[in-house]
Amino acid sequence: LDLAEQLLGELTAVPTVRRAAYAGSLRRMRETVGDIDLLVTSDRPEAVMRAFCELSLVARVLAHGSTKSSIVTRKGVQVDLRVVEPAVWGAALMYFTGSKAHNIRIRQIAVRAGLKLSEYGLFEADSGRQLAAATEEDVYARLGLPWITPTLREDSGEVEAALAGDLPRVVEERDIRGDLHVHTDLTDGVA
Repeated sequence: LDLAEQLLGELTAVPTVRRAAYAGSLRRMRETVGDIDLLVTSDRPEAVMRAFCELSLVARVLAHGSTKSSIVTRKGVQVDLRVVEPAVWGAALMYFTGSKAHNIRIRQIAVRAGLKLSEYGLFEADSGRQLAAATEEDVYARLGLPWITPTLREDSGEVEAALAGDLPRVVEERDIRGDLHVHTDLTDGVA
């Protein structure tokens, strides 16, 4: 998380970057994170990609494209960056945050409704007319779902719970009132 925040700090200093966030397993707060996925909006993606590949933390560039690049940091962590147009921020953030299984489940709902869902938005399948893309909330709402918090997007029953109007309330930092620390004498003495 600290590394992602540092990278986002450097990226938001790029003049053409409008919005930036981390996505993927890091945004879902998985116990283990294999790589860092970053998402940025910009009208000039080439300039963002050039700046990304030249960041101070870059040890090696794995791929450098016009809207997607991958690097390895000096700490040995792979970081993938996607740049999208500002108008599709919500759809892209939703797409690049959800687990593969969650995204498949959401796309199935879209297909059953005669729609097509991608990182570029929610579209009518027949006409190609865009219905939602600006925010995650808009895309979920157009699919008949409430917004699903990123930490639940694992296809572990969250879609069914959302459809039933029974999503669990997720513990947030403001809910924490204290800290509990306990020692036992079972393993390391009686300290």
